[in-house]
Order: sequence, then structure tokens, then C-alpha cells
Amino acid sequence: MNIDRLPPLNSLKAFEAAARHESFLEAANEQGVTPGSISRHVRLLECHLGTELFVRRSNGVALTSAGRDYAGQVSAVFRDLKGATDRVRKPSRDRAIAISSLPIFSERWLYRRIPSFRKVFSRAELRVEAHNSEHDAKREDVDAWIFYSKGRHPGYNVTRLFGEEVFPVCSPQFRRTLSACPSADEVIGQPLLHDIYWDTDWPDWARAVGATVGEPAADMRFALYKGVIKAAVNGMGMAVGHGEMVAKELATGKVVPLEHLSVDSEKSYHLVMKPSSAGDRTLVRLKKWLLQECTGGRPSNG
Repeated sequence: MNIDRLPPLNSLKAFEAAARHESFLEAANEQGVTPGSISRHVRLLECHLGTELFVRRSNGVALTSAGRDYAGQVSAVFRDLKGATDRVRKPSRDRAIAISSLPIFSERWLYRRIPSFRKVFSRAELRVEAHNSEHDAKREDVDAWIFYSKGRHPGYNVTRLFGEEVFPVCSPQFRRTLSACPSADEVIGQPLLHDIYWDTDWPDWARAVGATVGEPAADMRFALYKGVIKAAVNGMGMAVGHGEMVAKELATGKVVPLEHLSVDSEKSYHLVMKPSSAGDRTLVRLKKWLLQECTGGRPSNG
């Protein structure tokens, strides 16, 4: 086969895109060139073939009969060429993705979704790190953060993933020391278990139900939410239950909720990224995947 008689590859690429879109403008946008460049390549191809492939009109272009037939064959050749290239090309890894999130969020939500992540990012290296402070967002070696916040992160791209209900929880044994239908004031009077990083949990909940949290000496503070829940399981006091984050203990009966005192949290789980993420195709895919894992503003069961 004498390939010297074949049309220039760039002209074929321009024609295939223009034929698929039936638009020089959209073909140019796809290939990152000007409409004039697409037009010149198509004209060169028409000269090479000795026939018109498009009818030029004041409001755009349309394929001729010959152009439509040729477009189908050219597209098929490109598909075959891509398939052959993909089969021969050495598999490469996508770039690493670094996500920083609250330890309890990683354990109870993110890790369970890694199989789903692998289906979307089959060649990517995933690095999950833990943080307990929004100051962590200043790090340059992290691509995305997941914060439990009101969504105010100036200078960053912020996407709400989902919200949640919060409610007092305690062990079944501790529950038996309370009245049949405890009031908010009765709850406030119990030993309260605090996460030092989620330090507004009790004040936020109290404000929502019209109560006030004092500073009794019996309160206990922990560096991790996991420690708060473990203390509640052991009957040491009342904890603020965060829906998905305490679902395991609720399902096994290790803690029980005071459902009549449940309120919608003022905070939500937010995806926080640098402004440059909007131009990073990998991070755009990451955001899309995370949103797909959240159903209707609530965690999915995936």
C-alpha cells in the first residue's frame, strides 16, 4: 500500500471532527484550534480528493452526500486505529490523588467507597490523609479536603456533599437512668462528651432545641470523635450523634438515639479544592464521583 497517496492526517482529523459536529466552530473548540484552521484543513482535504465534502452556508455548514459517506469511513478508521493503539500501548498510571478528611469520615464513609473509586480511577494512586483542622487546607501536597463546616472557605472552590441530622446518643444502660422522654434540659444536665475539634457540637445542638450548654466539671473531652463514641458506648455520658458517623453503633444497639431531640445540623460535609482544580480533569472527575456517591444530599448506601 502506497501511503503517500493518503490525505494529510491533520486534515482527516479536522474533517472527522467537523463532520461529527457538522460545525467548524465546535470542531475547533474540541481540538483547541481556530475555526479558520479547521476550514483550511477541510479545504485541503477537498482539494486532495477532488470533491466537496461540505456545503458552506451563511449560517454554517452541511455535509454533502459524498462528505457523509466519507465521514462514516474515516470515523471507522480512527476507531480501529485507536483500538489498535490502546491494545499496544503500555498501561500507564493516572497521577496520584491526595484526599484529606476527618478520620471518622474516612473510616465510616470514604473507605467503604474505595471499590467504587477503583472502578472510576483504575490506574490512579489514592492517598487518604487525616486532618482535624481547617488549617490543613494550606498544604500544597493535598488535592482535596472534606470538611464538616458551614461551607465558608474563602479562596477555595467549595461543593456541598451532604448534610445530616444530629441527636443525643448514649448507651442502653445510661438511657435507663433518664426519664421516659428526656427534655433538652435533662440531657444538658448529664455528663456530656465532647470532641475537641467538633467543639461546637453541643452548643449548636442546644441552640437548635432552645437550651443552653454550661460547663459542668463532669464533661469530658476527646481528641477524636471515635473516642467520643467509644466513651458513650461505655456509658460515660451523652454524645452528639452524627447520622452516618454513628450508624454502626446504632445498628448494633451499642448506643441508642433520643430521636425526639434530633435536629438538622447547621453544618454539612463539603468538598474543598484549590481554584486551579477547575482546570484539572482528574479532579473534575473526582468531584463528579464524590457527588455520585451522595444521593439527594444524603450519603448513598454504596
